[in-house]
Amino acid sequence: MGNLPTPLTSFVGRHREVAEIRRLVGVGRLVTLTGAGGVGKTRLALAAAAASRKAFPDGVWIVDLTAVCDPSAVAVATAGALRVPDRGGGPALEQLADHLARHRALIVLDNCEHLIDASAGLAKALLSACPELRVLATSRQTLGVTGEHVFVVPALSIPDEAVELLQERAAAIRPDFRVTDANRAEAARLCADLDGLPLAIELAATRLRSLTVDQVVERLEDRFALLTGGCRTVLPRQRTLRGLIEWSYELCTPAEQLLWNRLSAFRGGFSLDAAEYVCAGDGIAAHEVLDLLDRLVSQSVVLPCEREGLPRYRLLETIRAYGRARLAETGEEPGLLRRHRDFFLALAERTASEWFGPGQERALTRMRAERGNFRAALELGTRFHPAMAAPAPAEPQKAQPHPLERGGADSADAQEALRLAAALRFHWCCDGFLGEGRRQFDRLLAAAPEPTPVRVGALWVAAWVAILQGDFATAGRWLDEAEELGERLDDPSVRTCIQGYRGASAALQGRTAEAVRLFEGALAAHEAAGEAPQGLRWLFQMAVTQFHLGDARAAEETGKRAVRLAEASGERLYGSYAKWALGYVLWARGDEEEGTALTRSALEILRGFNDYAGTSMALEVFAWITASRGDHERAAQLLGAVHALTRDVGAAFYTPSGHRARCEEAVISALGPAGYEKALAEGARHDSPARAIALALDTDSGAGPEGGRDTAHDTGTESGSGTDADGERGAESDIGTEGDPGTDADGDIDVKETAPSTVRRRHTPAAADTEPPSPAEGPRICDVLLVDGDPTARENARRILEASGHRVRSAADGLMGLTLFRQQTPDVAVLAERLPGLDGMSLAGRIRAESAVPIMLIADRDDPADLVTCLEAGADDCLARPVDGSLLVARVRALLRRSVPRDQPPDTCAVRFGDLVYCPESLEVYKDGEPIHLTTTELKLLREFAASPGTVLTRDILLERVWGCAWSGDTHVVDVQVMRLRSKIGRDRIETVRGFGYKLRA
Repeated sequence: MGNLPTPLTSFVGRHREVAEIRRLVGVGRLVTLTGAGGVGKTRLALAAAAASRKAFPDGVWIVDLTAVCDPSAVAVATAGALRVPDRGGGPALEQLADHLARHRALIVLDNCEHLIDASAGLAKALLSACPELRVLATSRQTLGVTGEHVFVVPALSIPDEAVELLQERAAAIRPDFRVTDANRAEAARLCADLDGLPLAIELAATRLRSLTVDQVVERLEDRFALLTGGCRTVLPRQRTLRGLIEWSYELCTPAEQLLWNRLSAFRGGFSLDAAEYVCAGDGIAAHEVLDLLDRLVSQSVVLPCEREGLPRYRLLETIRAYGRARLAETGEEPGLLRRHRDFFLALAERTASEWFGPGQERALTRMRAERGNFRAALELGTRFHPAMAAPAPAEPQKAQPHPLERGGADSADAQEALRLAAALRFHWCCDGFLGEGRRQFDRLLAAAPEPTPVRVGALWVAAWVAILQGDFATAGRWLDEAEELGERLDDPSVRTCIQGYRGASAALQGRTAEAVRLFEGALAAHEAAGEAPQGLRWLFQMAVTQFHLGDARAAEETGKRAVRLAEASGERLYGSYAKWALGYVLWARGDEEEGTALTRSALEILRGFNDYAGTSMALEVFAWITASRGDHERAAQLLGAVHALTRDVGAAFYTPSGHRARCEEAVISALGPAGYEKALAEGARHDSPARAIALALDTDSGAGPEGGRDTAHDTGTESGSGTDADGERGAESDIGTEGDPGTDADGDIDVKETAPSTVRRRHTPAAADTEPPSPAEGPRICDVLLVDGDPTARENARRILEASGHRVRSAADGLMGLTLFRQQTPDVAVLAERLPGLDGMSLAGRIRAESAVPIMLIADRDDPADLVTCLEAGADDCLARPVDGSLLVARVRALLRRSVPRDQPPDTCAVRFGDLVYCPESLEVYKDGEPIHLTTTELKLLREFAASPGTVLTRDILLERVWGCAWSGDTHVVDVQVMRLRSKIGRDRIETVRGFGYKLRA
């Protein structure tokens, strides 16, 4: 039975998604598929529904709401689709509920987003009246009904599913079309540029009738003009990519549309603080950004995600491109892009000015996450034609709001771009992006030739980049120009930097005496200016250089001075350099134990960075030490890793070639030439700092920083194929799928969606050919919402709770936590008191206003006043940091005992309904702590109500379950017994649903 249409085209991929949706339909009565327009929600819902036919003997029915405009007509349209006869005896909803009351059926409510309230009301009413009914809805935003399970539909996996779909659809209109080895890379790039959206890929396939894959890729710059000509039998909005996105845009309010437009300025995602700064003004107050962003998330326009372990948001490239076109139409694009540039300039300058202290790893992580936005801001310097003057440069570390003026730019924009490139110096030089930094300086120094203080700073940073690449001639020219301009501007800080970098260049070219003299001068200038920590840049180099000159005692003293200074200031990166330099000096002087310990310590610190040059130098020293201890195979592997790290980066060394030659001779002598080459090749596979350090320190060589992820590496080449218009791979290919996250052409980690489907993938879904389980089968898995901004504490709590058998969905800020809560109501919420975006107590208040979910707050301090504040904010329980794992598990279990399971009859322990406690095992009932005596029939009635709290049970269902066939047809007895039960447990505890039956108020 049913009315599912027969598909006219093949269904490609999605096997895991279908299995997961069928599982959810088995454990929850309402499942909503959400996602961006064109992601394939309808086709996926139909496939899952068709695979579930056997589980629903009364039919699987689809109700297409696309053409329905009047909310009051939703019930009528549903009744018509289910072929319910119109008897004219009452409202369509009542007739529909009466028809379905005893049916085990599945209804697919398709395209609910423009009728969201009416669709939610229909689903709630039918599910309350029809206990065997299941509803599978598709919508760009959730229905918001209690008990709703949400599945965020991911894009097709790239390249597998996406390319397969392209192949099949193109072959249907051009039989000779094939994806071959020759065009496979371009086909994958095409699919990635289209965000893996099935509709966009199908529209692109129609162009392959007359174009090659390469030609389609080239024309994607205007994707909305290219991707037209869809099937004539579908709605107009589904025939073109523009029509599809415009449908979503028109469903937004004017304020939501305005935020959508402005968010298009971001590239590669954005953080909440960036959105609040860049997008506020002229129609959007700063305090409104959070709520508007939340609404765009709920409509699947904005996607919550995580990058480099940081909570973020992003737009699919297709949605971003549409918003950017709308932004250009308003005329405020130039001003908004300057606001964007100002925010990221302030972020970069704050990082640079605060570098010589704690927090370096965190700062570089943030900069890696914002790499796309930094690129966009740097491009602004040469983007517009001159038309008006830009404002005066902002103070360092402080972003100045830029008006959303309409107009072009002048040379001041190029100066600001050059200023940003200089502020990104630690991103370029200490985080694996030397090649990109060099390209930016080559471009921007030519674009901004004016002799300004900004150019002076850019010149010495550009020289630093060139020195690390071994390009000493170019570095010398840039330092000469910087010195000349610095003298003209009378800037002593410039002289100090130039002196230090001239020393570095001299040291790397073997002019050691000159280098020591220059380092000493730079250090003296830093001391005189009260900038001692900045001298760490030169101290470690001077220690190595002094040793090369034969002054071992001075080298040791300089190395120790550098280590002490780093420890006193909290500086980490140059502190690691100081340790390997001192370790090298001590080992070379015969103190093998201390030299080894210091070098290992340096590598341990470098784990938290992505520093190719620094890691390669420390690793080289460690390889020599390893060889000297007789482990020649490991030493050869380490040398192979060093070669891999420096192969493309071109990093120079501060270590003498004599030790390297002696190490290689010893290894070759021990292993033989063939063995040496083999070990060298094995080590070369460890071609990132994280993998190389893991190899050195005897840990999992496949792991990267932060749980196995290798961070970005720029080899100095342009980004390759498979990237979007911003040079970043379409990361949505991995959304919600298993496996390790991929990397884009620049080595960036793909963002990982934090949608519920991703979380659920940790659990093996039901096989595609099995029926969904009954809600009452198996042990109940409790769903815990965990929101904590501290990544270490969040991961520890998640691991402990999952080990205790709970399913955990986690978020790093309050807004994402609220989004996950609204996508699926958890059994219990564990919230940190202090959260970015929306703090924990405000989040607790919102959850309390929308549900009765038990809430635990984690206070920052073990202070009675803080605990009282948390409890008064609406929490049911409170713990203080640091949280003991066993105590957390016990308190969560206690909270779960206070709530009523939604999907399992309470047949194993006592359950509470307000002041009423019922124990199914002992058949004891207590009200206000006092025992209540119930007859056998009354106990049976209470058992049925307790098994389905909040669900309407019709009189016929109660007759069948409590009295059996002997009383079939006589419903009067039900009313009498329910009235007697009410008199004992409380009249307001059981509610009469007129025309249907009764339900227990949970």
